[in-house]
Amino acid sequence: SSKNAKLILTKLNIIDLFDVIVDGNDVVNSKPHPEGFELAAKLTGSSHKDCVVFEDSSSGILAANQIGMTTVGIGDVENLSMATTVITNFKEIDLNDFKL
Repeated sequence: SSKNAKLILTKLNIIDLFDVIVDGNDVVNSKPHPEGFELAAKLTGSSHKDCVVFEDSSSGILAANQIGMTTVGIGDVENLSMATTVITNFKEIDLNDFKL
């Protein structure tokens, strides 16, 4: 939902690592509406069930859950308990856990 995602990714010099970037400038409806996630899936040619969403907000988790995406909450388990799984930081991720 951030409207400066592309600017931040450019400044970090990692924008070229992404095939598709959807931010708040690309959607009409903000989270918990799933529009942003629907658009990202469409632009990548992916089925919703094949997508994994990493989110630090409950509204983002709710949005992705509405359309059947796998959700990884990043942060406090109490606030993100509706996620498929919750981690405290990215160091806890094993990409093998997400083979679809």
